[in-house]
Amino acid sequence: MRRAVACADDGAMGERYPEDVPVLSDDVVTLRAHRESDVDGMVEQCVDPESIRWTHVPVPFGRTDATDYLAMIGEAWRSGREYGFAVQTDDVPFAGSISLRAHGDGVAEIAFGLHPAARGRGVCTRAVNLLLDWGFTRFEVVLWLAQVGNWASRRVVWTTGFTFDGTVAKLLRQRGERFDAWTGSLRATDERAPAQPWHTSPELTSDRLLLRPVEPADADRFGELLRDPRSKYYGGRVRVVRELTDGLAMIDRIRHAQANGERYDWCIADAGTGLMVGHIQLFDLHGLDDTEAKLGYSVHPDSRGRGVLRSALGMVVEWAFRPVADGGLGKRRLSLTTAASNKASRHAVEQAGFTHIGTEPEAFTIGEEGFDDMAIYHRLNPNWTTASANPSA
Repeated sequence: MRRAVACADDGAMGERYPEDVPVLSDDVVTLRAHRESDVDGMVEQCVDPESIRWTHVPVPFGRTDATDYLAMIGEAWRSGREYGFAVQTDDVPFAGSISLRAHGDGVAEIAFGLHPAARGRGVCTRAVNLLLDWGFTRFEVVLWLAQVGNWASRRVVWTTGFTFDGTVAKLLRQRGERFDAWTGSLRATDERAPAQPWHTSPELTSDRLLLRPVEPADADRFGELLRDPRSKYYGGRVRVVRELTDGLAMIDRIRHAQANGERYDWCIADAGTGLMVGHIQLFDLHGLDDTEAKLGYSVHPDSRGRGVLRSALGMVVEWAFRPVADGGLGKRRLSLTTAASNKASRHAVEQAGFTHIGTEPEAFTIGEEGFDDMAIYHRLNPNWTTASANPSA
């Protein structure tokens, strides 16, 4: 449970700085006024590559810039323009900065950044919740803006209940350039909990394969898959996918879908080397009654003919059929489609236990303009019960 403790008169809106700045704490993270002793920590934070990548801190950044910021945040408090706090933990005296920037009419914008020593520990989520507890006594709506690709920031606001409201082209300026921005919002009356699931694919292992979350390091291999003639021929004509040739763009698309709770994606990797040898996904996760899902897959050209797809399908099926209480999805049925002429795909899925249940004439797009019959396969979970998907039922 969050607990905000005010050690000063938090009804005052910065008439005096720092005397009127409240101290907010949940016994793990503390928000307080900035101090001269924070300067070294501020410099360490602002010369960190991640801070440079995602914020508009001056480059290079030195002690003079830090002291200028201290003066600016004090003036901003006094004018009511921005309410900035230093973040502190027991082991990191200066763990970052967080603020609410007033937009008028009961609206504010949240901004935050952490010192490298405080990242990856839930500190930012706690800090955001503390600031929101305080801020919603003054504001009705809080906005969030971040440069597209700043997944760490997006994850924090997702955790604290912000809705994702879309992307605005060229909204943010950073060192003379304009960048697309993600936008989000939270209202004082909103529940402080994720509005939708954010799927993170679990690691699945076998003697020869590792199924793991997709990583930026897989971009080159994804690019090779996207450009491979056979993959393009049998990959269907989904416009947004066919227009992609860059592996990083494909990875961003995957991460966006997972952040929206739409699917699970895995890199199929060699268990020994970690090299990506394919890609497999579960999508349409709720089907008609939440008990079904669909499968999609592709294998890298240099790894075909080695049983990779058959093994990967078996690993995903086992996890998807595993009861929710045991860490799986508790699905009753999985289905997939492939071109009737794609003999390699059909052989692999049949070897993985899928049954051919029908064919739709000329329903599968192939090549640039062609159509093929679509072979439909499914596999049923023989051990499924209502409790598999809903342990409380």
